[in-house]
Amino acid sequence: MEDLGFMCARCGGEVHDVTHNREGELDAVGYRHNRRVEPWDHELELAVGAPDPGTPDCDFCGEAAPGWLYYPTLDPEDTDVFEVELDTTHLSDDDTATAVLNMLYPWYACDTCSVLVADRNMEQIIVRALERTPVPADGPVGEDVVRARLRGSLSVFFTTRPGRPQPSRAV
Repeated sequence: MEDLGFMCARCGGEVHDVTHNREGELDAVGYRHNRRVEPWDHELELAVGAPDPGTPDCDFCGEAAPGWLYYPTLDPEDTDVFEVELDTTHLSDDDTATAVLNMLYPWYACDTCSVLVADRNMEQIIVRALERTPVPADGPVGEDVVRARLRGSLSVFFTTRPGRPQPSRAV
């Protein structure tokens, strides 16, 4: 029997829930694509089914068959407080929550992006991501929102990852 869960009816991708807490109280629960940055080519269409796990792509630019993996350096069991330098400028609560969730999962990188990561070149990573996946003119969000989402997720990545990746075949 297939494992049922939340998925996007449009792309078949896995979906996770995101809780919004402010000062110890639950404000809301939302749902997001289980990706580093919410896709900018379509809105989430929540459904129940067997999500397609897909194959990993570069979490920075989307290139297929990434060769490098960056493990998180923060262990949520070690502390109940995280101090992360997160650029939340122009980010909604949903986007901020998604960026923070990125602390807990490994990131895949292609050869090109791993070099940009080593150089800590956030702006060039954003340019590469937008060149490989342009923002549609009639899409649900504009390029300024996409850039803010990328900047927020990347600021978490650079705050919580070591400098050297591992070969992704080790997974």
